[in-house]
Amino acid sequence: MKIKSLFIMMFLFINVYANQTLKVGVLAFGTVNWELDVIKHNKLDKKYGIDLQVIKLASKNAVSIAIQSKSVDIIVTDWIWVNRQRFEGRDYTFYPYSRAIGALYTSNKDIKTLLDLKGKRLGVSGGSVDKTWLLFQAYTKSKYNQNLKKIVDPVFAAPPILYKKMLDKSLDASINFWHFNAKLKAKEFRKLIDVQEVFNTFDIRNDVPLVGWTFSQEFAKNNKQTVNNFLQASYEAKKLLNSSESQWDRIRTLMKAKNDNTFRALKEGYRNGIVKEFSADEKEAASKVFELLYKEGGKSLVGKSTHLDKDTFWDFNPDINW
Repeated sequence: MKIKSLFIMMFLFINVYANQTLKVGVLAFGTVNWELDVIKHNKLDKKYGIDLQVIKLASKNAVSIAIQSKSVDIIVTDWIWVNRQRFEGRDYTFYPYSRAIGALYTSNKDIKTLLDLKGKRLGVSGGSVDKTWLLFQAYTKSKYNQNLKKIVDPVFAAPPILYKKMLDKSLDASINFWHFNAKLKAKEFRKLIDVQEVFNTFDIRNDVPLVGWTFSQEFAKNNKQTVNNFLQASYEAKKLLNSSESQWDRIRTLMKAKNDNTFRALKEGYRNGIVKEFSADEKEAASKVFELLYKEGGKSLVGKSTHLDKDTFWDFNPDINW
């Protein structure tokens, strides 16, 4: 009986304590929730010995505060922020989550190039140092020898507000997050230019994911297997969403897609943003992107950083067959 009791106690101990808790902080209504839901529903966290806890937060500022206060272990943000933090003595590091790129959309058929936006109201999400806005400025200077800020009448506002202003025609065009652009596409708005065209202009041929999983380098070194297992689970969730229609049907309510066109556009946008490779070539391309953003955004964007720190990117090679 004593031996049997001992085995029961060992079984309970293993099941209670085997999985390491990992707290991920995300925007309450962000698209990252789709992938995290797939991880939880398919028990991919348990598969890799993780008890994944999703902490939903109200704003981007709340997300950054949560990681800095150590209320959460991982967030999603851009590597420009991560690099800036490293130059200010904070040890954050980054692994790509999505390469979904920013774009400029319009419904005005007379607008065929950025120069046609002269005097027009252009909505910009994220404020004056929005990365896509800055990259389009660099593009306009290179291609047309013009200053985009002097051509357009910029309107800075939160992404949902810009989306509504596009629908009521109070804006002529907008630069917004990918999922709002997908919704505009579903309503037959037209993409004028995207970040990939900017990259091509500056001979940046590799995909450069701007947003990714972000965590403390010290935490990751002390919990390397847990962090890497989470990243592996993230990749497996992406693979499911890349190939399985049933996974999308299950999370459709979470996506708040009001019609089939919007549902298809969001699904296509997510799939197009999946990062399947992040090697030395992509990291080198990221350095070129940093140079562009540094030139356009200055210290308001990059802070004290003058180059891309070699430890900005976490070294991980996923075991996945696409």
